[in-house]
Amino acid sequence: MSNPESRTVLRLQNLQVGYEQNRKVIRIVDNLSLELKKGEIVVLLGESGSGKSTIAKAITGLLPPSAHIGGGTLQIGSAWIGDVSDTSIRWEQIRGRGIAMLFQDAQQALNPVLKIKEHFKETLLFHRIASSAEEVMTISAGWLSRLNFTDPHRILNSYPFQLSGGMCQRICLALALCLEPEVFVADEPTSALDTVNQKEVLDVLKSMQTELGLTVLLITHDIAVANAVGNRVVVLHQGRIEEEGEVGRVFSRPQAAYTRQLLSSRSQRTMPAGERELKHSNEPLLEMIELEKTFHPQKRVLHNVNLTLNKMEIVGILGQSGCGKSTLAKCIVGLESPSGGRVMYRGTDISRLKGKPKREVCKQIQIVFQNARASLNPGRTALQLVQEPLHYLQIGSKKEREALAVQCLHEVGITGEAQQRRPPQLSTGQCQRIAIARALALRPEVLVCDEAVSALDMSVQAQILELLQRLHKQLGFSIVMISHDIRVLRSFCHHIAVMNHGSFSEGKQSSALLHLSDHPHTRQLLQCAGDLEEGLQQETEGFSFMLQNKA
Repeated sequence: MSNPESRTVLRLQNLQVGYEQNRKVIRIVDNLSLELKKGEIVVLLGESGSGKSTIAKAITGLLPPSAHIGGGTLQIGSAWIGDVSDTSIRWEQIRGRGIAMLFQDAQQALNPVLKIKEHFKETLLFHRIASSAEEVMTISAGWLSRLNFTDPHRILNSYPFQLSGGMCQRICLALALCLEPEVFVADEPTSALDTVNQKEVLDVLKSMQTELGLTVLLITHDIAVANAVGNRVVVLHQGRIEEEGEVGRVFSRPQAAYTRQLLSSRSQRTMPAGERELKHSNEPLLEMIELEKTFHPQKRVLHNVNLTLNKMEIVGILGQSGCGKSTLAKCIVGLESPSGGRVMYRGTDISRLKGKPKREVCKQIQIVFQNARASLNPGRTALQLVQEPLHYLQIGSKKEREALAVQCLHEVGITGEAQQRRPPQLSTGQCQRIAIARALALRPEVLVCDEAVSALDMSVQAQILELLQRLHKQLGFSIVMISHDIRVLRSFCHHIAVMNHGSFSEGKQSSALLHLSDHPHTRQLLQCAGDLEEGLQQETEGFSFMLQNKA
């Protein structure tokens, strides 16, 4: 890693931010101060709800009007911005070249009715990086190529909704970096990416640090990512800094109890060990036979997909961003119609059903989306959200629907007053639990989880996976678990199928034997995941030794 220069390019002092709840202001960030030096990558590390994103919004002038700013001053570069709460600050002159931000939810950050080239055009022309449409296309295609897009011109002529979440994440990264800002704030830039693209993005950040002296505030819950690129790490818990220092020192000789807790949970792998001893039937429940899906204009996303899900079985689908995983999930649950092939449920082709027959199948095959918060109506309470499918399918009386919703929420650990809260008042993990409760309210036979834990920190991931395992055993449903994270699938699934460019490069095989694969694509996925883990293991050897001696 490069040696940061001494010049301070961002100084935040005594930031205090809270939100009103039940007529009381709940403090989210408490008297926090932070400095970034030129050419430095500082990692803001913490679990969900620790205040990381609130800090990012405060230093980019994006806090909502509902935020209560109790204090805080900010300096970016040579410009003294002053009081963070000052409404007269002209942020449009600062954001972009002075400070740029990459949001965690990239798909929501992009305008769905504008092609990607229009996003680049708006950005580059406004900041006078380019002066013509031709120059815009040259610059934007160059940045997309640097971020591992093999067909940048097709991407530039696509709409955001035609691309995967991981692709949108890399596009937003290119939009921010093409301005060469003084300070770059990246809020969970790799959480939606597979291991190969994770490595590509981290390599780009490190190369930009070396080539341009880019200063980065990297927000993440992933300790391996923090270790891979950070110069310094700031450990955040409940809006306060627990510990900060050089990455190597903090991860090998942590001083704060909370830091030791984070490292301990990571080293012990709080993921459930997997109940592969739990027997599943050999009775086929769901079958995909020579499935094809082509989008206009002649973009083939799925081709010759064959997969069988047996009763009580958990099958994982592993693949890179943009390989067709989410399209496959939508075809399974009927949100997309296949261009060819069949989706068989209990011997019946359900891919072209309509009307009442399709509604009946909807009861049996449910989905949990990657972004649970975005899939929930923000104006409804948890109790109302779980009742939605019951009401739509006219199941039971109003009283019976409410009773079943209460039971489902209780099964996923949402009890008491939390059942009356709306999604904006809940944590990401709680929203994910509500999405699971809503899907299971119909007592389906098949649950499709599309990257259902990718945006969650390790401890919440473990809680959600343990919850799914318990409910799987208790209620007896089958699961299709789609993920780019080999650690999640290996710990959770009976079998794993590896997807590459719209088809399975390797069919369903035991998750325990996946590491023996000779297929080049599978080896690449495993190698990239292993590189991050190996780097973290080397840094934390001292801490692990200390834990073993303590034990």
